[in-house]
Amino acid sequence: MAQGSALLVGLKSVDPTAYNGWDGTAGCWGCELDVDNMEIILGELDYQIKTLKTAEATRDQILSALYRAADNTEQGDIFVFYYSGHGGQQPDIAGDELDGKDETLVAYDREVIDDKIHEALARFSAGVRLVMISDSCNSGTNYRLRMTVPVNEKAMFRPLSKSSARDRSISAQLIHLGGCRDGFGSSGYRHGGAFTIALCEAWENGSFRGNFRELHSKICDLIKSDQKPQYSEYGPVSDEFRAQRAFEVRFAPPQDDYIQLPVIGLSPTEAAIAHPGEKDNYKFMATEAGEYTIETGGRTDVVMALYGPDSKERLIKRDDDSGAGWNAKIVADLSPGTYYVRVQHYNSQIGTGAYTIKVTK
Repeated sequence: MAQGSALLVGLKSVDPTAYNGWDGTAGCWGCELDVDNMEIILGELDYQIKTLKTAEATRDQILSALYRAADNTEQGDIFVFYYSGHGGQQPDIAGDELDGKDETLVAYDREVIDDKIHEALARFSAGVRLVMISDSCNSGTNYRLRMTVPVNEKAMFRPLSKSSARDRSISAQLIHLGGCRDGFGSSGYRHGGAFTIALCEAWENGSFRGNFRELHSKICDLIKSDQKPQYSEYGPVSDEFRAQRAFEVRFAPPQDDYIQLPVIGLSPTEAAIAHPGEKDNYKFMATEAGEYTIETGGRTDVVMALYGPDSKERLIKRDDDSGAGWNAKIVADLSPGTYYVRVQHYNSQIGTGAYTIKVTK
């Protein structure tokens, strides 16, 4: 069964003794909060998460965490590497950058060049889904080897070294989201980075159902600063990975994989959360306008979300404990149409158990 894991890195400052007196606080006040918000998003999707904040986020700690993740993932797994902090550029020594510059992530004690990030991600096995997200300056190509040219600057090109074709190979499939183009800045505020704030707004507390390209498009629409977030792909990215819901550990069920619920049935529908993290999908038809009640029963602590009309993405209401005991209950005035219901255990890490569900008008 596919597993999800993540390394979330956020620095609100750096060691000034390592950067000639510069402490890196300006613009990075909310970077640790960015990590907290990403942890919420991925935690609800059953990821195993490691965080490195500020003084913990040294160059060696970041790379070591990536190496360990590569050793512990296998085909079908998904791994997210998220970074919020300063991003820089250095002269390219290896000769594999078109613009003559290596992009960097600014760790607590020294910078991590994109070549080193590439070496770490190249360790992941074929069939692993990788997602790299960088809310930092110069983040358009801070994975490596693809250049985004600033529209207000003339790019300086030079030939690639002969070894670069070999070095660029990666067995895993990687989708990269950068907060801005190379040569530009990513805005940061007390409550987080502009890119991550827009990502959280686009996510809509889990109601977003689109893929990564659609997530990127929505972030671009929502972002308040003038930076231009980037989307790139590396390695043998499959159509299935492109089409999946962003961050989903398991590929989404087929569109018709919804259990039909009767309205005002003689007895509730019996169901069970058989595996931790399982999400049960239902649908019902409202043939006329009016007040409808959707509720669960039993001793299993479940949460429920209602979508529609005629949409699996438009969230109407989410509920946890409005029903009897630990059960969910949603009462809503609905217009005619098809409605979709998602039920999952409150504790997505370990929770299982039987429950019932019914719809009445």
